[in-house]
Amino acid sequence: MADTTPDRTVADAIERVLAAEQTAAAALAAADEAARAAIEAARERRRLLLEQARQRVGRLHAAAEQRLAARLQQLEAAAVTDMPDAAQLRAVASAAIAALAERLTTEELA
Repeated sequence: MADTTPDRTVADAIERVLAAEQTAAAALAAADEAARAAIEAARERRRLLLEQARQRVGRLHAAAEQRLAARLQQLEAAAVTDMPDAAQLRAVASAAIAALAERLTTEELA
C-alpha cells in the first residue's frame, strides 16, 4: 500500500489556504459594506447640515429684512416730524442770505 500522508498534508494545506481566502473575502466584503454605510451616513449628514444652514440663512435674512423695514419706517416718521415748515425755511434762507451779503460787502482786515 502506498503512503498517502504527503498527499493528505498537501490537501490539508490547500484546504487551509482556501478557508483563509474565504475568510479574507468575507472580511473584505464586510469592510466594503461598512465603508459604503459610512459614506452614505456622511452624505446624509451633509444633506441635513446644508438644509439646516439654508433654513438658518433664510431666518437671518427675514429677520434682517424686518429690522431694515422697521428702521426705514422710523426714519420716514422722523423725516416727516422733523421737516421744517415753510416759515422756518424762509427764516433760515433769509438769515443765510443776510450773512452772505454781509461777508461779501464787508472788507476783512487780514
